[in-house]
Amino acid sequence: MRTSSSFGCIPLLVVYGAVFLVCGFIGGFLWPYTVNSWLEVAGKDPCLTYWHGFLMGMVPGVGQLFIPAAFITFVCMLFVS
Repeated sequence: MRTSSSFGCIPLLVVYGAVFLVCGFIGGFLWPYTVNSWLEVAGKDPCLTYWHGFLMGMVPGVGQLFIPAAFITFVCMLFVS
């Protein structure tokens, strides 16, 4: 007979934690690039740092938007100067 154990959910939590950390690290680079690029176009000083981007990358839903947002920003910055 198999008994239930609380250790069964630990691998799943490790995977979720790893996904959030990866999203946070990637967001730490892409969110500041995206927001600071548009701030420069608006004539304001860039103020977003890596840690702000890391925290925004950790937010579910918002964190996954950084890839298309960074791509659109990159394409737009080719034409806006």
